[in-house]
Amino acid sequence: MPELDLASIHLPHTNPYLMGNFAPVLTETTAFDLPVEGEIPRELEGRLLRIGPNPTGTPDEQTHHWFMGSGMAHGLRLRGGKAEWYRNRFVVDDITASSLGRPPLPGPRNGRYKNVVNTNILDIAGRTYATVEAGGLPVELTYTLESAARSDFRGSLQHGFVAHPKLDPKTGELHAITYEPGLSNLSYIVVGKDGLSRSVAEIAVPNNPMVHDMGFTATKVIVLDLPVTFNKAEVGRSFPYTWNAQSPARVGILPRSGNVAELRWFEAPACFVFHIMNAFDRDNTVVLDVVRHSHTFDQDRRGPSEAVPRLARWTIDLATGSLQESILEERGCEFPRFNDAYAGQAYKYGYTASMEGLRFGPAYKHDVSTGRTEVHDYGPSCVTLEPVFVPKQAASAEDDGWIISFVYDAARDASDVVIVDAQAFSEAPVARIRLPVRVPFGFHGNWVPDPV
Repeated sequence: MPELDLASIHLPHTNPYLMGNFAPVLTETTAFDLPVEGEIPRELEGRLLRIGPNPTGTPDEQTHHWFMGSGMAHGLRLRGGKAEWYRNRFVVDDITASSLGRPPLPGPRNGRYKNVVNTNILDIAGRTYATVEAGGLPVELTYTLESAARSDFRGSLQHGFVAHPKLDPKTGELHAITYEPGLSNLSYIVVGKDGLSRSVAEIAVPNNPMVHDMGFTATKVIVLDLPVTFNKAEVGRSFPYTWNAQSPARVGILPRSGNVAELRWFEAPACFVFHIMNAFDRDNTVVLDVVRHSHTFDQDRRGPSEAVPRLARWTIDLATGSLQESILEERGCEFPRFNDAYAGQAYKYGYTASMEGLRFGPAYKHDVSTGRTEVHDYGPSCVTLEPVFVPKQAASAEDDGWIISFVYDAARDASDVVIVDAQAFSEAPVARIRLPVRVPFGFHGNWVPDPV
């Protein structure tokens, strides 16, 4: 299907990140017994959660950045083959507490931050948290997505948290690389199954880089130090991280023990990587699959629109010190996901959403071993972001599961949740759940099954 350019909808804004399905939703909605086309698999019992920026007030047209703005959490609960409810709720921070007339959120603080939390929403040790990077603390949410309190994981977080903790399915631990303006080190931390964080290593970096994601293998932790760095000149405008051509691109390989004396840096292509799909050890190499932008936040300081993001494989030879790149998908794509049971291990399948500049479109299923890509077209005027993989209860293969995503339908200016059989990826969905409102383009979310 032709890609949909969403920068032409919902005028009169001049900033594209305030237009179309980037535009904020101004009201909180609760809807029950949602209409369904097809049949929801009865084994899906839990919540599909998603979050993104949803600025309140009147953002500055000239400087507003897509990554800024108070968070809004979205959730759909499935049970017994029915879509029981959909809810969206503002994540309370210093801005929304004031603008919406709500009491300040209790809990600890991290320095000067207004605790805007807008980037991921997930389960940690049986609790629902909204998270953000660069110094902000998580916000604990109730089952129905009301903001409960800021959290430092019972005093165990030394600084802020991250947008992209990565779960090791073999240990049940979350791995993360944290960063913060003004701090000269990155911190490698691990959050245990008890929900407590421990610091494993401090990693010196010279230019205060933005580090949105990380990866791990069975033996290594992958650290990204790429040329988007803190820019003091941008402080007070909107988003203080910009392209820095003087900062070399490199990838660090650190033992999972955190022994910084054994940290090795490898020269990488000059680019920026928001997301690592997965990584694994192979003989004397480390293989990582990334979505790479040739540059970003250079001319456009309001969002990542300057380059076509491509799925690439980086193979790092630990013996020679070289990094080799091969492109797995020429078409623009972002928000990679895979079967989380294969995290840190050799795998075959990954899933992304089409993305080129401000143009979005179908979902892709990538066979990273062959380079073959399948496409799921959601229909005229329908576009998706991050596809979430949920394994079937009796899964017998890596791709034996469901792809579930929020899909914006421009024709009705509202969103659906669409469920696709991952093994019949290009075929018609098994279910399409009609939501009464839009879910704006945001960042990340997860399927959180109900406790058994």
